[in-house]
Amino acid sequence: MPIFTYKARDFNGADHKGTIETVDASRAARLLSKKGLVVTSIKEQKSAAPVFSKLFNRVSFDELVISTRQLATMIESGLVLSESLNILVGQQSNLTFKTVWEEVLRDVNSGLDLASALRKHPDVFPSLYVSLVKAGEQAGNLDVVLTEMANNLERDREFRSRVKGAMVYPIMVLGMMFVVMSIMMFFVIPRLTSLYTQSDIDLPLPTKILIGTSDFLLGYWWLLLIMTVVGIFAFKRWVSTPDGKYTFDAFLLKVPIVGKIITSTSLTSFTRTFGLLITAGVPILDSIAIVSDVTSNSVYKKALNETKTGVERGLTMSAQLEEVGVFPKIVSQMYRVGEETGKVDKISFKLAEYFESEADHMVKNLTVILEPVMLIILGIGVGFLVLSIILPIYKLTTSIG
Repeated sequence: MPIFTYKARDFNGADHKGTIETVDASRAARLLSKKGLVVTSIKEQKSAAPVFSKLFNRVSFDELVISTRQLATMIESGLVLSESLNILVGQQSNLTFKTVWEEVLRDVNSGLDLASALRKHPDVFPSLYVSLVKAGEQAGNLDVVLTEMANNLERDREFRSRVKGAMVYPIMVLGMMFVVMSIMMFFVIPRLTSLYTQSDIDLPLPTKILIGTSDFLLGYWWLLLIMTVVGIFAFKRWVSTPDGKYTFDAFLLKVPIVGKIITSTSLTSFTRTFGLLITAGVPILDSIAIVSDVTSNSVYKKALNETKTGVERGLTMSAQLEEVGVFPKIVSQMYRVGEETGKVDKISFKLAEYFESEADHMVKNLTVILEPVMLIILGIGVGFLVLSIILPIYKLTTSIG
C-alpha cells in the first residue's frame, strides 16, 4: 500500500508532519481530517525498489492473457468479483503483476468499479481492455465480455507466435552472416593482407574490393557506429512526428508481401476489436473511436477517424468505409450486409477470421520466398569470399612455380 508524506496544521495553528499508509492521497487527506488536521501538502513516497521491480518483472502479454481467462472463468462460475480478484492475486508469480492485482482488489473493495481500478494501471491494461470491462459492467454481462476478450487475446497470442516462429529462420541466417562477415573483415582479411603485400603479384579485383572494405571498416568503424546511432535517432524522431509516422506507415503498406501482411493484421485487429465492442454493447460511434485509438497504423487510424466523422454526419458505416478508399471492398460490402440484417458484430468476427487466414497465408508465403533468397545471398557472399581469398593464393603459387 502506498505511503504518503504529509504536512498539516491543527485548529490551534500548530504544524504537523509525518507519514500515513493508505490507498490514495484523497483517502489520506480524509483520514487526517478526521484527526482534526488540515492538510497543507501531501506527497506519495517513491522508492527505488518498485522501479527496479517493474524493470525486471514486467507484465508480459502472455500473463495478461492467462489472467483474463482465469478471471473470466471464475466470474462465469458464479464467484463474486472481490473473491475472484483475491484468488487471482494468489496465483501470480510475477511480483509486479501481483502488486497490480492487489491494488485493483483494494480499489474494488473500497467501492471503485473494476474498470476504474484497472484504469490506474495503463502500462498493464490497455485502454481497449478497460473500455471493454467498463462496457461489460454497465451492461451487466461482465462474464460474457471477459470470456470474449480472453478468446480474442488468445487468438492474438497464437497469431503473434506464428509470426515470430516464421521469422526465426531468416533472422538466424542474417545473424550468422553478420558474425561471419565481421570475423572475416576484422581478423582474417588483415592477416591475409600482410601476406599479399609481401609479394609482387597483381591482386584480383574481388580481393582488392575485400581488402579495401576491410581497411575502411578497421579505420572508420567508429564513424560508421556514430552514423548508425545518429541515423537511428533521427529516424525515430521523424517517425514520432504525425507526418513522419503517416508517411512511413503508408510506405510499409506498399512494400510487396510485407504490406499485405500489415494490411491483413491491421484489418484483423480492427474487425475483431470492433466486434468485441459491439457485442459488449458499446455504441457504434464510440466503438469506432476506441478502435481508432488502439490502431497502430496511421493510415488506418486516419481512415477510421474519417469514418467516425461520416457516421456523425448521418452516413452509414459501410458507406463511409467505402468512401475513405483505404479498406478493401469486402469490408464495406460485408458491413452493409451486417447493417441490413442487424448482425454487425457477427459480420465483424467473420471478417476477422477471413483476414487472419489471409495474414497466415501471407506469412507462410513470406517464409517460402525468404528461404531461397537467403540461400542465394549466402551463396553469393561465400562465393565472393572464396574467390577473393583463393585467387591471389593461386596466382602466388603459379608465379613461384
